[in-house]
Amino acid sequence: MAKQENRTIVIDVSSHGLGHLGQITPVIQGLLEAHPATRAIVRSTHAASVVRSFVGPSIELDTPPPEVTLVMRGPTIIDEAKSAAAYRALHARWDEHLERETARMATLGPAVLVADIPYLSLAAARRLGVPAVALCSLNWLDLYRAYCGRDRDAPAILHTIEAAYRSADVFLQPQPHMPMPDLANRRSIGPVARIGRQRKDEIRAALGISQTEQMVLVTFGGIRPEPMLQLPSITGVHWLIGSGDSNASAATTDVSRLDMSFIDVLASSDAVVTKVGYSTFVEAACNGVGIVSAPRADWPESGPLIEWAKQNANFASAESGIGNAEGLRAAVSSVLYAPGRKAVPASGVAEAVDIIASIAGFGVEAAQFSCRH
Repeated sequence: MAKQENRTIVIDVSSHGLGHLGQITPVIQGLLEAHPATRAIVRSTHAASVVRSFVGPSIELDTPPPEVTLVMRGPTIIDEAKSAAAYRALHARWDEHLERETARMATLGPAVLVADIPYLSLAAARRLGVPAVALCSLNWLDLYRAYCGRDRDAPAILHTIEAAYRSADVFLQPQPHMPMPDLANRRSIGPVARIGRQRKDEIRAALGISQTEQMVLVTFGGIRPEPMLQLPSITGVHWLIGSGDSNASAATTDVSRLDMSFIDVLASSDAVVTKVGYSTFVEAACNGVGIVSAPRADWPESGPLIEWAKQNANFASAESGIGNAEGLRAAVSSVLYAPGRKAVPASGVAEAVDIIASIAGFGVEAAQFSCRH
């Protein structure tokens, strides 16, 4: 009897905001569509309801490996001291964590591990001889170095993180991405983004607003701003906000009222106000939506993202900060009244699906990958 092909994929997702989950979701969905016999297991500290709202209600979940990201004070401020202490705590028990996670992965028996972008499980996969793919526009090696590189334990921690990332068969970098010069296994692919349904008429009908009213979504990737924004009143603009993201006004609606997926709300908006970050920037451009953000000079990913947004979307920077009402009004108005731009193809989704399936050793199936990317 022929040996049954292993179709298990373990997908580990960082829970630093919602951006990593948004980035990996279309790849997971693409793999399941192209290879329907696949057993996909997602591991993340996000609540099960959150993961399933992105990936789908039937996705299998499991306990994630220990991970440290960056400790945040609001959407854009890094607490460097607390971040460094958290990394020291994790790496002080690195060998213990690695031994336990290697044993746990052995029980799952994956054909391939995909990480966006936890690194402990990459090291465990290497120990087991399991093929592994890292996928992200950034990595914790470069970000730890940027914010915690002066910490007393930084040299040893950086060495461990770099070795884990380099152990992957390939590190897929969706454009636009950080350079990652330390990783010889890096491979640039096209943009990766979810594509939503255009439902402007439904939203306008639900909110009782006119066909000429423009809708501007405000989102910070799952991290609440402190203090809440004071959104300016702009004639002909209706703000769509997350709960607690802004003080309410007559022209503001909490998106939870819409009973609609976030990506459909984004795709139906005329512009989005957000922090500098991959998922919202690229999802907006790939859905033909304008982008407004404040500068974020300390964030290592800012340069590539902003340059890409300028080239591929109607983009404006609120130079005095999103909290400055007049500056935000000017930035939003410049985006809303600029000539329309074509949506950017999310070509990296199909590229990632093909590469991961090839590394996993999946055979060709009758089903064809037909997602709208």
